[in-house]
Amino acid sequence: MRLRELELINSIMTLGSVSDAARANHMTQPNGSKMLKKLEEQFGFALFDRIHGRLRPREEMRQIWGHMEHTLLSLRHLNDLTRDVREMKKGSITFGCTPVLSRHWVPNILAQFLRKYPEIFTTFHTHSSRKLLELVTEQQVDLAIGMLQVNDHLMESIELTKIRFVVAMRCDHPLAKKNAICAIDLHEQDFIQPSFIDMAREKVESVIKNAGAKPNIRCECSLPIAAIEMVEQGVGISLVDHISAAAYSNEQVVFREFSPLLSMSVWLLLPKIRPKSGIVDEFSYVLQESAALLK
Repeated sequence: MRLRELELINSIMTLGSVSDAARANHMTQPNGSKMLKKLEEQFGFALFDRIHGRLRPREEMRQIWGHMEHTLLSLRHLNDLTRDVREMKKGSITFGCTPVLSRHWVPNILAQFLRKYPEIFTTFHTHSSRKLLELVTEQQVDLAIGMLQVNDHLMESIELTKIRFVVAMRCDHPLAKKNAICAIDLHEQDFIQPSFIDMAREKVESVIKNAGAKPNIRCECSLPIAAIEMVEQGVGISLVDHISAAAYSNEQVVFREFSPLLSMSVWLLLPKIRPKSGIVDEFSYVLQESAALLK
C-alpha cells in the first residue's frame, strides 16, 4: 500500500465518510471512492459497510487495521526523516583541523554553518597535520583541514588556500620601521619559534638557515596566537600565518611582510571509502567557498 492510500483509509476510519476523507487528503470525492474501490479489489474483500449514509469498518477491516495503522505511522516517520535529511535538519559531522586555523577562520565558518542548520550536530577536533592524515585514512572523521597532503588511494585531497607567513613584532621594535623583513634581519634577534605541530618549523628553520641568520631562540609556540601574545609581552619577534595576524587587533603588535615569500598549502582531506552525506558535501562546499575569499 502507498502512503496516500493509508492516509485515506485512516481518514475514513476517523471521519466515516469518503467525501470528508477525500477533502482531508486534498483529493476529490470521485478519486477517493475510486481509490477505496481499487484497494478492496486488491484485498479481495470489502472494508466498509454503508449504514445511514456513514461508512463503518467491517470485521475484516478491524482485523487488519492495527497493522495498517502501524505501517502508516512508520511511513510518516520515514517521510519526516527523509525530509529532515534532505533539508539537512538532522545529521552530524565529525572533522579535524590543524591548530593554525582552529582559532578564528574555521570556528567562524562552523558558527555560520550551524546557524543555517540548527539541528546539525558537529564534533570539532584540533590535531597536528600528521594526526589528521591518520584520522582520515582510518575513517575516524568525515573530513579534515590540514597542511600536509599525501598520495593515498584512501584519501581525496583538495587545496583550499595558501597561508603565508608574516613577521609579528611590537610597534616599538627597531625592525617595525621597515615595510618588509628579510630573513637576514632576524640575525641575533630574540625570536619565538613556531612549533613542529603545524609543519611550519621546518620551513622557517630552512629559510633562516639559508640566509645565514642565527636568531636568538627564546621559546617555541605551537599556536600562532600564543606566539603573538609573547610578542606583545616583549619576548621577541615571530613568524605567524597571515590569517592569525589579520584576526589580531592589539595596536601594540604590528605585522610586516616576510622575504622570501614563505607559504604553505591548506588541504581539505576526505576519506574516499567512508560514506559521504549531503551534510558533509555542503560543509565541504562552504569551506571551499570561504577559502576562495581569503587574501
